Amino acid sequence: MVIAVVSAKGGTGKSTITLNLAGALLKIRRKVLVIDTDPQGSIAQWAGIKKQDEPDILAEEPRAIDKKLKKLSKKYDMILIDTPPTFKKSMRSIIHAADRLIIPVSPGLADYWSTEQLLNLYRAEKEKRPILDARLIISRIDRRTRLGREFRFFLERLSIPIFMTEIPQRVVYSETWHEGLTVDRLQPNGSGAKDFKQLVKEIMLWHARSWPV
Repeated sequence: MVIAVVSAKGGTGKSTITLNLAGALLKIRRKVLVIDTDPQGSIAQWAGIKKQDEPDILAEEPRAIDKKLKKLSKKYDMILIDTPPTFKKSMRSIIHAADRLIIPVSPGLADYWSTEQLLNLYRAEKEKRPILDARLIISRIDRRTRLGREFRFFLERLSIPIFMTEIPQRVVYSETWHEGLTVDRLQPNGSGAKDFKQLVKEIMLWHARSWPV
């Protein structure tokens, strides 16, 4: 399965989610590839300091994705794509190549508005490929605030399924970038690792709706 983690703007925790989701998928013995198509190249740079063998990481131009995926999908159980925060053709190429979209949304109107526009691209592609599916994930949430507590209800207006798992603001997620370890390796019994373990459970159920696990 090819999962693209997509966002039309920066600051949503997109790369952090992609990287640590890959780590959590490895825990259930999945062969995982992460493709970094974001011009910032955060995951590709992390690969240069990582202290763990997996996941495999490839830096690639978005427009070259479609052709390469056909070969790569034979080698991996899961391919995660970290995408550029844009509405340009590069985003359309990735949406066209993916089986599933995970869309991180942080509390705030700017994220909400950009997600509305991104969902227009998704729905247009889904008309051509009904097998394509998308879910939102609430990211960088702080439930101590009123906005944090009410944001899920606000997002429901978009009429797209939302993962029950939420990814809060945690210092450990910043530490993963410096330490060269995914959160499940850095703090195996910590709250961050539990967040992604729960997210993987939801994704595998989502996966099973169309493909046998």
